[in-house]
Amino acid sequence: MKNSTYYFSHDYNANSDTKILFMRQQLGMEGYGIYWFLIEKLADAGGYLPLKIIPVLAMQMHTTEIKVKAVIESFELFEITDNQFFSIRLLMHLDLRNSYSEAGKKGAELRWKNGGANRGAIEGANAKERKGKEIKGKEKKESNASLLNSNLFRKPKVPSLEEVQMNFISCGGNKEMAEAFFNKHSAVDWFMKGSPITNYKTLIPNFIKIYNENESKSKSNKTRQQTTNESIEYIQAKGAELYAKLYGSNNEG
Repeated sequence: MKNSTYYFSHDYNANSDTKILFMRQQLGMEGYGIYWFLIEKLADAGGYLPLKIIPVLAMQMHTTEIKVKAVIESFELFEITDNQFFSIRLLMHLDLRNSYSEAGKKGAELRWKNGGANRGAIEGANAKERKGKEIKGKEKKESNASLLNSNLFRKPKVPSLEEVQMNFISCGGNKEMAEAFFNKHSAVDWFMKGSPITNYKTLIPNFIKIYNENESKSKSNKTRQQTTNESIEYIQAKGAELYAKLYGSNNEG
């Protein structure tokens, strides 16, 4: 590449991007630094780098290959194909920069040729710049919307025990089931598999079904245990009766 200094767009709100937030949650600010170092290296290399260079990149950053590989593969920040990785966002910027450069060259040639500025070339470059800003603004809105809808900001809708009891009764359950349901989900702050519970009513029918099945099994086990105990008592009584007959008669003789 030419020995020149280039720049690439660093979105000022990149730290609030949903994917970046999840990466920082796992790897902290070290992961954030690794991400931007990789972006710089990709920009310097024209947009693509081979995966086999990961050990070299890790050495340059004084970090581990595992962390570099995690940033590349685990958070959907980069794309991988043909044993190379790249950033779609960066490629868009590089293409835009190249288009500006080409427009500038053509404009300069026309100015030299015509002895003045060429309005068409300038307007074309300005149009592309406006388009770039529109794309960036759209991406910002989509990123913010995605962030607000992610589990990082969503909160569960926590009902009262009385409300839960009322809904259980309307679904054919009872207060005992409702209390068990309420205590179960209160213990985990009304989250399920990492996501907030926003409509607990949909969980009620299945909970009642499982609760009844467990109750039925419990009653069946109690009945079997009772039958077993009664059988043991009967055997013991018969044994005592037989013992009395055998040894009681001998003692009388």
